[in-house]
Amino acid sequence: MEKCTFCVQRIVEGKNVARQEGRGVSDGEIVPACAQSCPTQAIVFGDLKNPESKVNKLREKSKPRDYRVLEELNTQPAVVYLKEIRS
Repeated sequence: MEKCTFCVQRIVEGKNVARQEGRGVSDGEIVPACAQSCPTQAIVFGDLKNPESKVNKLREKSKPRDYRVLEELNTQPAVVYLKEIRS
């Protein structure tokens, strides 16, 4: 996961709670501060390996506009950006 050091604690806490309860982390259970404070909901955080997650549904919906930085070098980045729409 590519997150700032402030949200690492949120991610670890969410994983620990799920582990203690004997389950996996639910979609939307961990919300980093940047996503929580963004009024436009431009930042989405989720499990890219889960095809039913919100982040995957949004990525499929915006397929023609999405790209990953240095993907052609096989860096396997987890952050997906959207191209700007210009009229």
